[in-house]
Amino acid sequence: MHASLRLARWLGPWAKDSEVPPDVSRVETTITPSAAGDRPVRAWTYRPSGRPPTGSLLLLPGLHYLGPSDPRMDRFARVLAQAGLLVFAPFLPDYIALELRPSVLRDAERALRALLASPERASSKPGVMSISFGSLPALHLASSDALSRELSSLVLFGGYADLADTMRFCLEGTKGAPHDPLNRPVVFMNLVEHLPDAPEDTGVLVAAWREYITRTWGRPELKHDGKGLAIAREIADQIADPRARSLFARTTGVEPGAMALLDHALARGSEQLRWLDPTERMRAVKVPTYVLHGADDDVIPHTHAALFARGLSPAHVAGVHVTGLYGHTGSSAAPWTRPAELLREARTLVGALGALSRAAG
Repeated sequence: MHASLRLARWLGPWAKDSEVPPDVSRVETTITPSAAGDRPVRAWTYRPSGRPPTGSLLLLPGLHYLGPSDPRMDRFARVLAQAGLLVFAPFLPDYIALELRPSVLRDAERALRALLASPERASSKPGVMSISFGSLPALHLASSDALSRELSSLVLFGGYADLADTMRFCLEGTKGAPHDPLNRPVVFMNLVEHLPDAPEDTGVLVAAWREYITRTWGRPELKHDGKGLAIAREIADQIADPRARSLFARTTGVEPGAMALLDHALARGSEQLRWLDPTERMRAVKVPTYVLHGADDDVIPHTHAALFARGLSPAHVAGVHVTGLYGHTGSSAAPWTRPAELLREARTLVGALGALSRAAG
């Protein structure tokens, strides 16, 4: 069966999220340090069972403490493998820790070299696919003079093209767009050193944010009607330091003032955050690039697909697809009911599946 048809079987609107493709094996390996400053990096390799892979793909996850072990990521990797691909999914240490650090770029390089060294991958060049904040290390690989020569193409799913816009969206969203308020703490975790009135010891504050994240992420019912705020208030009441308690309350939405804190931190930390700007890497991408984004993405707005289309070299934009079928990392309810909407969505789905299939040879 053609890879696109296998993908459609499991990723189309008829597929159930609770069903996992059969005939896929998963093996854990460790990317060992090869230079000073390196750290071991776990990785999961997915293969189709009983047949050789027809292509290979480096799958770079976003900021999530579960990494590839997030059930949605694991299912998606299995779908890709069932379609015939060797899928290599690293547990990027910085992203597992929910931290934006330049070392993630080095770890992505090491992950790609580990995939290239695999004796089981097909002879064709591998593709790279990123989810959410995995877009930055993916752009790093695809814009590298040396590493881009080893790649067939790049797929950016739900990636960010403007950091400040993404962070502001995480705090308040935009009119008429869905918004996940549970992501506010991870924004401020990565700006804590630039926040005004922060306590000298930020450990208590960071621990409180982490507790909030582990208690709320993966529970979509807490996104609405302020239900997540009850957990935030409970955690805030346990913080003894008044300065830390006040910052936690403002950064989680219990009290107003989050946007003012964000603007202050972005201005104060502009130099240290410059490496997170994807603009130059977008311009320097050297491989065919497919941009996929969910129309109702509530973490990074779908308008970033158009920003990528404008920021990438026109010669390397292979396709841009904004679909109503998927949210940030999973399926969502289809909002389209009219024949024209159904036809448009069907075309978008075909384009998205074709991008995934071509990316891995």
